[in-house]
Amino acid sequence: MSAELNRSALERIELRSGADESAAEVFEQWEALLGDSYVPLTSAPLPSGTFHGRIELGHYDDVDLSTVGSTPQEARRTNGLIARSSDEYLIATVQLGGHGRLYQDGRVAEVGPGSLVFLNTTRPYHWVIPEEWEMAVVRVPLARIRELTGLVDDELPTASAVSHDSPAGVVARYFRDLAELQGREPDQARLLMAPGMDLLASAVTLAAGGAESEQSADAFARQRVLDFMRARCTDPELTVDRIADGCAMSRRTLYRVFDDFEEGPAAVLRRMRVEHACEMLARDSMLPIAVVAAASGFLTERHLYRAFRVEKGTTPASFRVVGRRTGTDGR
Repeated sequence: MSAELNRSALERIELRSGADESAAEVFEQWEALLGDSYVPLTSAPLPSGTFHGRIELGHYDDVDLSTVGSTPQEARRTNGLIARSSDEYLIATVQLGGHGRLYQDGRVAEVGPGSLVFLNTTRPYHWVIPEEWEMAVVRVPLARIRELTGLVDDELPTASAVSHDSPAGVVARYFRDLAELQGREPDQARLLMAPGMDLLASAVTLAAGGAESEQSADAFARQRVLDFMRARCTDPELTVDRIADGCAMSRRTLYRVFDDFEEGPAAVLRRMRVEHACEMLARDSMLPIAVVAAASGFLTERHLYRAFRVEKGTTPASFRVVGRRTGTDGR
């Protein structure tokens, strides 16, 4: 199959070598695409016979979030490319698949699934990824990270892999889940991106071994609460009070850490339950609505209908019919 380009509301781009275009020709397009999406790089494919790559890119004010992956390759950011660039970014990557190495500032980060790593685009770096790979990538202005963390460039924790089970790993999970969500529900991804910059600054500070600012601490606490809610949202007895108790904070603190959201924790919990119901409706067209309601954390079928109207503007039954007609999940 020849190179293909597919764009929609998000930027979704896929390139693939085939009978019409060689791997070398398609990789040249890929190198230009990486430069447009992130920063100019010199890249080279590692031997695999064919090439394919894909990017799904979303823009949220100062934060760009993407999912990117390809067959094996290496990429360099050289002094020459840096000298010709005026933009300065901090890039954070969360490895979703494959293993690789990042070289920057005299350090080497060995990355695998779940690893979070930072790089500074104003300094040379070198990626080597010898197998098929995929990662979530966050790009933000470096000036904002300097402002929020108080760190100078020499203090940034570049090319130092952050494990998924570390405190900063909570932030890695946030961006990983958000990258997956933006492909299905871009409007909800935009809402949940509100604390993204503060969370990233919090992760940088933690990885650098420093103390968090109050704003970053709230963002970090918010992600901890979201993880707690996501794991328990199908429990019908989960309430705002139980969330506060489970996260060892007062109701007042709980509402404060949700200040960046247009609505409070109760609305976020409702949204999580509706999303769970959507997945069940899409998976089994014969499942009774009452069963879906109970399994998704709603006390009654009426509660599910009411929440569905608020979040989806339709009923569960209509949602399922649309999905069955279109061959999609109805969203």
